[in-house]
Amino acid sequence: MNYGTFYPTNSFWHRRDPRLKLLVMVTSATLTVTENRLSGQLFFLLVHAFLFYSARLPSSRAWKTISSFRWLLLLTFLANLIFVSVNDSFLYLSRLLNLLLASSWLLGTSEPLTIIRGLELIFKPFSRWLPVADVAMILGLSLSFFPLLQQEATEITIAQRARGVTFEGKWWKKITGLLAMVVPLFITSFRRSMEVAQAMEARGYIPGRQRGSLYELKWVSQDTWSLLLTLIFAVLWSAQRMLS
Repeated sequence: MNYGTFYPTNSFWHRRDPRLKLLVMVTSATLTVTENRLSGQLFFLLVHAFLFYSARLPSSRAWKTISSFRWLLLLTFLANLIFVSVNDSFLYLSRLLNLLLASSWLLGTSEPLTIIRGLELIFKPFSRWLPVADVAMILGLSLSFFPLLQQEATEITIAQRARGVTFEGKWWKKITGLLAMVVPLFITSFRRSMEVAQAMEARGYIPGRQRGSLYELKWVSQDTWSLLLTLIFAVLWSAQRMLS
């Protein structure tokens, strides 16, 4: 179970329109980034835990998400602990955790193709000035590459360990081991991107051309009520921050 993979199950959020889930995530990310109180970040951790629970996503997925970015989290925490303050180090750590959990929730409840379609429809009013369909396709393909790159990184690490490469010990050994993983991972990702491009050309994909979609989205009343509740929560939270 990797960060970025869709988790198939029958939950309230899996049945919701991907446009709603994108707007919920954007709202969550905006509130998380603008919240400068540690207590507020801890509250958002509870909110994201509730989102995971209501989406029937296993708790191990949240742990896997955090574990995948453990070095980024650790370096951010230590940098703020040394150069800023203890309170800020926990604040920024909690903020990163909230952003990671929100994105993991979205990717766990939505297939990449539905996210692409949702982005297309959300930004459709701007199609006169922007290549909305192409941008949505690029973002969707980027999301689908996350689990593939993680799987490739794991396989390369195992293969390099079998060849005697070590990722522990002195700093120069760690750097050598990291390069032994990063270089083949870059080559593999480049090769996969070329394969995807060739497959899209073979299927007649033409940038800018009007296309149909396998996923025709349908907005229902439950999506409307969920969006209204999300906006009401965002407004009330912003109002209490301004008054406090």
